[in-house]
Amino acid sequence: MSETDRPLDSTLAWELACGGPYPTPEATQGDEHFMALALREAMRGVGLSSPNPPVGCVLVLDGEVIGRGVHTRAGDPHGEIMALRDADLRDQDPRGATAYVTLEPCCHHGRTPPCTDALIRAGIRRVVIGVQDPNPRVDGGGMAILRSHGVEVQAGVLGEACARFHAPFFKAIRTGLPWVLLKLALGADGALGPEGQTTQVTAPEIQALAHALRRATEALVVGRWTVEVDDPRLTDRWPGPTLPHRSALRVVLDSHGRLPNTRKVWLPVPGQPVLRALVEDRPPIRGVEDLHLPPGPGGCSLRHLLFELAARGVGRVLFEGGGMLARQLLQEGLVDEFHRFQSTTPAHGPRVDLDMSRLPAHRSRTPFPGGVWDVFAAS
Repeated sequence: MSETDRPLDSTLAWELACGGPYPTPEATQGDEHFMALALREAMRGVGLSSPNPPVGCVLVLDGEVIGRGVHTRAGDPHGEIMALRDADLRDQDPRGATAYVTLEPCCHHGRTPPCTDALIRAGIRRVVIGVQDPNPRVDGGGMAILRSHGVEVQAGVLGEACARFHAPFFKAIRTGLPWVLLKLALGADGALGPEGQTTQVTAPEIQALAHALRRATEALVVGRWTVEVDDPRLTDRWPGPTLPHRSALRVVLDSHGRLPNTRKVWLPVPGQPVLRALVEDRPPIRGVEDLHLPPGPGGCSLRHLLFELAARGVGRVLFEGGGMLARQLLQEGLVDEFHRFQSTTPAHGPRVDLDMSRLPAHRSRTPFPGGVWDVFAAS
């Protein structure tokens, strides 16, 4: 476990939501410095590029950055192409430059041409790669093609950080499931608060920073009880601007359709459609799409829900809510990251006892006034 020595601000909160903290450019030198810059570029694509990975790229010539780019939407140019375009807009010639890329460049024709071809045509002399792409259509092929054309290739620079950043894509390739984040805000006594009452565990400014988790995902899931008690809209309120094509699903687990149509969550929000997950037919709610799932422990089958979300292009999904949903996710081994906000004051409710055995790694601890943000991760 590491404890960050940086103050919790919007920059660090976004890193934590994107799998960080990551090495800062200011604390690194040489190839690692420029790869840290490429990671900063890559983070601009989180929550936008799924099901593709948000690959970041910087082009460097004579020690100066001449182009930057990131992939932000499936079907649009990849990070390498965006960096080459940026260099062109700056009137910079990339011949002889080094490309720093967080993930191995693609070498196959998909919705876009191969990035390896573009790098070779541009006269890139050297390509530094954070981590190899496990996609069977790439998986070392990009590096082999570059080398066969005389391009110097070095892989594994900030490899652990880049592998952690691209872990959601790696999981999707391996399992077909999205990356699952679980968020809970607990008091010093390990409680959410008195049953049936809305309880503010952390200060409003910390709650605002926690919205980075919503912006970094393409789906937010809560249980019926959370909607009953808090009546939330479940919107993405991260203050930074986002691209207009972003779509973030709001998903309510209402297995038997008990929530009335007067709840705020059913109200339309541009770019944030809402789904009601059911196990039986219920009267429809205007503007709400019903998603019928097989039954599972406590209600809907969460594993089937994840496959349904993956089929909709969701690469990262955030679960918020109560202890019952958190326990079910952990018991089924579905959680990849657990973000726990622990206050220094008690919440005076029933203690939430969670089985942490499926989350062996305690990645980071970030203190903030009145509490701490702990991140546990399965990878």
